[in-house]
Parts: sequence; C-alpha cells; structure tokens
Amino acid sequence: MRSTFIALTCFAGLAATTVLAAQGPNADFGVFVEVQLKAHAEQLFGFRHPLEESALGPFTGPSTEALEVADGLRVSLVSSGVAAAADQIALWPDDEHPTHLFVCDEETTDPAVQRIDLRLPANSNVTKIVTGLIACDPVRRTPWGTIIVAEEAGATGGLYEILDPEHINAPINVSNRAAGTTSDPNHLVKRKAVGSLSFESFGIKGDGTMIYGDELAPSGGNAGGALYKFVPSVPYQGGTPITIPSLSPLASGTIYGLRVAAAGSSNWGQGAETGKGLWTLVNLGGAGVVDANGNVILRTAQLLQRFSGYYRPEDMDVDPIALEGGVFRVCWANTGRMSHVGGSLVENGAVYSEIMCLVEEPPSVAVPAPATGTIPTVSRFIPGDLVAQMYDNVAFQPHTGNLVVLEDGPTSLVTSLQPGAPPQFRGNDIWMCLPDGADKDVQSDGCVRVASLRDTTAEPSGFIFTASGEEAFVNLQHRDVDTAGNRGSLMKISGFRVRH
Repeated sequence: MRSTFIALTCFAGLAATTVLAAQGPNADFGVFVEVQLKAHAEQLFGFRHPLEESALGPFTGPSTEALEVADGLRVSLVSSGVAAAADQIALWPDDEHPTHLFVCDEETTDPAVQRIDLRLPANSNVTKIVTGLIACDPVRRTPWGTIIVAEEAGATGGLYEILDPEHINAPINVSNRAAGTTSDPNHLVKRKAVGSLSFESFGIKGDGTMIYGDELAPSGGNAGGALYKFVPSVPYQGGTPITIPSLSPLASGTIYGLRVAAAGSSNWGQGAETGKGLWTLVNLGGAGVVDANGNVILRTAQLLQRFSGYYRPEDMDVDPIALEGGVFRVCWANTGRMSHVGGSLVENGAVYSEIMCLVEEPPSVAVPAPATGTIPTVSRFIPGDLVAQMYDNVAFQPHTGNLVVLEDGPTSLVTSLQPGAPPQFRGNDIWMCLPDGADKDVQSDGCVRVASLRDTTAEPSGFIFTASGEEAFVNLQHRDVDTAGNRGSLMKISGFRVRH
C-alpha cells in the first residue's frame, strides 16, 4: 500500500506541474490541492469520494437516512433507546471488542448517564445508571477500568467517577451536586480534587494525569476558557481495575493552569495563545477559589492568576500515533462563534473555529525543572474558514493519525437579501483531516467532508472510533423528531479502509 501511495503522490505532483503550467501565472494552487485531496480520498482517508457539499435540510425521516456519508461508507442504527440529547460516547470494556457503550445526556437530569448493550436490539438495549447531573457531556473510560463523566454546567460543573459501571442496574442519584452526595458512594463519586468548571474535554494519561479545558467564551475583556493539568498524588501503576473509590488516582492530586509564555518571560496574557508555556500551580488560597463544599472553582482561579484563555475549548482527544512514539499530544476544538452557515450572504459572528494541539515536551536547558516535569507547547493545527465552522467534537482515527472534526454550528443559509426571502438549510458536517507531514508548518495537510446531517435540527456528537479504525459510533443529537419521545439516534459508520 505504501508504494502505491508514493506512486500516486508522485503522479499527483507531475499532474500539478502540468495543470498549473497550462493555467499560467494566475493558477490557484490551493484549489488544485483541494481537488487532489478529493481525487485520492481512498488512499488518504479510506473512502472513495468525499461529499462535495453540506446536506440540504430539513429532513424528518429515519435516522439511517438522516446522515449522508462519503461513498464507500455505511450507516446503521445502534440504539434508538438513548436520550435525544445523548452526547459523548465511551467504549467498554476496551476499544478492540466493545460490548457496551456509555453516553452522557446533555439536556436532562433523568437520565444523566446511560449504558448501551451492543448485543441487544436497538430499541431495547439501554440501561439508565445515573440521574441528577446537569448537562452531562464528556464521558471517558479510564486506564484503571472506571468511567468518568462530567458536567458542562458553567463554573460549578463537576466530574464524577463510576466504578464497576457494567454491573450497575439501578440508577444512582446525585442528590446534592455541590456536596457531591450520591445514593451509592461506592459506585459513584464526585472527584473534587480535579476542580469545577464547564467540562467537555479530557486527555488522560495511563497514570491518571489529565489535561482538560473550561468551555467558556471570552466576555467583557475577560479571557475565554483555560486549560488545566491534574497530577494525581498516587499515580496509577497498572494492574487490575480499581473498584474501591479511595484507590483511584483521581481521589487526590494537584491542579495546574496553563500560561503560554517562555520561562522567565512576563509576556503571557491575551494574544499569547501558541508557543511554549508553563503549568502554573493553582493557588487554592485565593479568594473564592475553594468553596464551602471543598470544590475548587477554577474560573475564579483563572481570573486571579490570568491563565491563558481560548474560545470555548470543547472536546479533546489524545493522538495515538504520537503516544506510540512516547509523546503525549492532545488536540481540542476552539468552537468560536458564527451566526450563519458557510456561504451565507449574512454573517454576524465571524469568530472562526480552530483545532489547537498541545504537546508535553521534556525539560530543556532553558527550563530544566518545570513544575510538572513537562513543557506544554501549543500550536494551531486546523484553522476554521467560511465553510468549516464551529468545531465541537474531535476523534483521532487509530493507525492513520487522521483527525475527525464535527461541527456544531448554525444551519441557516441566506441566499437572498430580498425582504421575506426564506433561508435555505444546510446540515452540520463531519470532516476528516490529514496529520501534518514533512512540510515546514505544523498544520494538517488538508481536510475533506466525510459526512453531513440532512436533519438540520440536529448536530453530530460524540464521534469515536473502534481500535481498528474501520468503524465509528456517533450520536445524531437532539433531532426534533426524537425530542418529543426523548428517544435518540446512536449510529455506527462502517467501511473505513485503514492505511497503516
């Protein structure tokens, strides 16, 4: 496969030279590159032809027809029993041969967390296991065999750990979110040591060290959401799954906030978003940082310590290719803000989205002993544009380094400024983007549209690959046709061909 790919690349280079020469000095090389990405989609992305345009809406038909996918891919229904606002997804007990999925419900407290048995029919495979959380959004399986879920609930959002989640068959209720009181503290525990914020993103290392962000937009001159690093007091050393709450690496630890600035430099603050930085210890003694219930209010800490801010940092994923090479790299979505879908004659927001990445680098001569033993270095990986907008969820494809990016943006397209002219509706897209190659920049080498929602009342959410990289799960979140009965549309996309 590699020799075939190299031959195609060489052929594409010769073709580029021929076409550009024929077009003369006014040739648009960027357009040519886009054409080549589509023409060689099977070699680069694992499917025959990407979608040329966003899907047109509205659409109220079956879920299996609500998502248009690239040529060569297939869509099937996994569960219609999940909640209509089911969001992120975790595979259980592993990524290789999952028997269950766990999902958060972003819009209700009952259910808050559900378990899906993949061995059962799509209309009867869901068990409610947690109630009482607000805006449950991210969910992850930990290296020590638990499930963590968290709330996208402003400054008071909490993180909870579920132990032995496969065998919980009656809902556990969170009766007091501030105190973290649950009806079964042996199986559901609030992890106050991690802090409180509006959770959506996690990058977890094998020992329990985590990087995560606060889903907050800048406002009134104050910075947007910061990034944080949690270092456990007792790192996980591997072995059997943890079933006793006090033994989890999340039980206690230290929180650091990110300041992007070189060692010894005072040039940190608004405008300094990329480059080398420092993990700065969160000052728990600051006014209002720790509340009466022992929650660490990280937004208060950010205001006091001025950690670097981003525009609504949302979902985050760990780069598996980098991890295999011993490098911990996480990428996340800065959502931005748009008022209309790409190509509209009207746009009132125009804060472009972007994908950012952070690499934990080892100490250097300049920084011989950083606080957490690493130097965080941030770069822009994928910029937003007039078409690809309001990035939300991200997922690395195993074995390839390709990154899937989901939109959560507006769907209204104004094509006429005549009074009373109705808008068109175009669905949110799913993009697949190449890793950075050997060129001099640090950005993706290009993206194509892999899927698009025909139902323009909904958004795609929670995309996650199995270990093979050949299939993935995704929620079609809050379809209007699902909301009345609070039934969802958890789907599987199959048919990706993986080039190792």
